[in-house]
Amino acid sequence: MSLARLRPGVAGAAMVTVVLAAGATLLLLHPTAKRAPQKATSSPAVPSGSPLSPQTPEVSPTHTATATAEPSPTPSRSATPPPTAPASSPPHIMVIMEENQGYSATLGSCGSGSPDPYLCSLAGEYASATAWFGVTHPSLPNYVAIVSGSTQGCTSDSCVGAGGYAATDLGGQLSSARIPWTAYMEGMPSPCYTGDSSGEYVLKHNPFIVFKDNLPPSSCHDLPYPGAANLLSALDASGAPDFVWITPNLNDDMHDGTIQQADQWLQANLSGVLTSAWFRANGTILITMDEGTGDSGCCGGAAGGQVPMVVISSNAKGKGNFATPGDHYGALRTIEEAYGLPLLGAAANSANGDLRYLLG
Repeated sequence: MSLARLRPGVAGAAMVTVVLAAGATLLLLHPTAKRAPQKATSSPAVPSGSPLSPQTPEVSPTHTATATAEPSPTPSRSATPPPTAPASSPPHIMVIMEENQGYSATLGSCGSGSPDPYLCSLAGEYASATAWFGVTHPSLPNYVAIVSGSTQGCTSDSCVGAGGYAATDLGGQLSSARIPWTAYMEGMPSPCYTGDSSGEYVLKHNPFIVFKDNLPPSSCHDLPYPGAANLLSALDASGAPDFVWITPNLNDDMHDGTIQQADQWLQANLSGVLTSAWFRANGTILITMDEGTGDSGCCGGAAGGQVPMVVISSNAKGKGNFATPGDHYGALRTIEEAYGLPLLGAAANSANGDLRYLLG
């Protein structure tokens, strides 16, 4: 796919986008490429006063927690390999995270009468993993794992509050590398909101807010989701984020609402992205889910149940189902490799999967 625009920053990486549940694309990395000088960027550049403009975060009472090193969930990962250098231009990657329903009730039910025809169509047109898994139960430890390479000792949905972990996570890595990124949370009342919930927004589905390196005064890339039209405007604007995360609200991510409702939301909010200049510039979208309904797993430790993992990109187009096993640590590995970042925790173990060959 020809590049719609080139931005200084990460040299040699394919563009990618990720969403946990449906319509995602994978990241691709070229080991021999070198990092090019990067342009300093803090948060996405948006017009003043727009719904995307960073604001002073509302501070609510928070919990405190100490990052805990959990037992190795996979075979030995003591030696962390150096990050692989990305390709010539910054990858565009978007991750969309869905909730709870698992593989069987969604992509395992494609066909006549399917509750999620749009997600099924994306899985058929691009690439879809048939052996991808959550790491554990319940939700929050999975969200923590996919951005930090560890559950940080979390075993419940209330194990930590905003800024409770001092460990490094993907958001902190992107900020340190000056790679523009934005995490959009549907229903979040204000940028970097630190409360446990507000309406249909919940902290337990926001992996970035629990890490101190993503909160002011360090940075604030955690923003309320602006809607489909404003999302497209942000992606096609100057200073658009290279990495995007989207968490739909409780009604739109299959948690409280139906699979059909989530599928309709996905089509309404993703179809425009797939025709955008941002995506055409070697973009990738990853659609996955936090956990499945059972305890099945893979890779030496994951036991969070089978989940969808759809990779949407030019390189994934026409691939269909693939049986290579993986889990949330493998998704993190893919993203970090694409941007030439160090591999955190279990992401350093290739047994947890690697989707880089599918990235745009």
